[in-house]
Amino acid sequence: MTTDPRAHDDLGTFYDRVNDAMADAMGGYLHGGYWDGPVDPEEVERAADRLTDFVSDRLLLAPGQRVLDIGSGNGKATARIARRHGVRVTGITLSPRQVRQSTELAAELALSDTVDFEVHDMLGLSFPDAAFDAAYAIESICHAEDRTGAFSGLARVLRPGALLVATDFVLLRPLETDEHRRLVDGAMKNYQQGPMLTQEQYETCVRDAGLEVVDFTDIGEYVRPSYQVVGHNLLRGGEKLRDQVTEEEFRYMVEDLAGFGDITELGYAVVTVRKPSGTAARQGG
Repeated sequence: MTTDPRAHDDLGTFYDRVNDAMADAMGGYLHGGYWDGPVDPEEVERAADRLTDFVSDRLLLAPGQRVLDIGSGNGKATARIARRHGVRVTGITLSPRQVRQSTELAAELALSDTVDFEVHDMLGLSFPDAAFDAAYAIESICHAEDRTGAFSGLARVLRPGALLVATDFVLLRPLETDEHRRLVDGAMKNYQQGPMLTQEQYETCVRDAGLEVVDFTDIGEYVRPSYQVVGHNLLRGGEKLRDQVTEEEFRYMVEDLAGFGDITELGYAVVTVRKPSGTAARQGG
């Protein structure tokens, strides 16, 4: 395991290092799962399928629509949504390695004409105004220090009336113990996440970006088992990860991750927002 400090890694470089180990632990995905029954580490891919479907079903997609995937990772969720709904999806990520992996996956699944991927920062979108019929962000907007700026830029590239669904971690009530505060602070540092917001603060960010909150649903009780499962799977396949991370990062990603399942002060929000029809949204800076 490397002991070199990686404090200056940007987010894309971090995911270049940990991508394969994380995907192995998360059933090929790079996000958590929705657990509506017995928790079995062998079912992690199906749980992540369910979470992907939970998000995409809220977009009310129609075949042929153009959709933006913000933080598309290795393209597994992108491909599932494109095939399941018959839509065209553009995935953006900060990681060149993920773009290559995603493009290869699309070719393997005969989806090269349906999905495409590029290195693109969600805080500096260069797409034309109103380029997309819908957008989604699964565990990606959490990396933005400025949620209002992130939502403002996304609002610009959505057509009027379009839906955007984002998942994010929210603070349901103040953290109750020093151990919970340590776990949250460590995760925010390791995964380069922005501030943890309350529902009220989050909805204010959305409205300040010129968007309407359609629904704000906390599914934390169904997602929390993911932390223990992924921690278990990372430990089981730990050698692949140990070669890519520091001692401190390994502790955050394996030893501390399981503890998140006990932090009921944190929720996992699925936020559905709409760009108002006939109303221009403010551009993010």
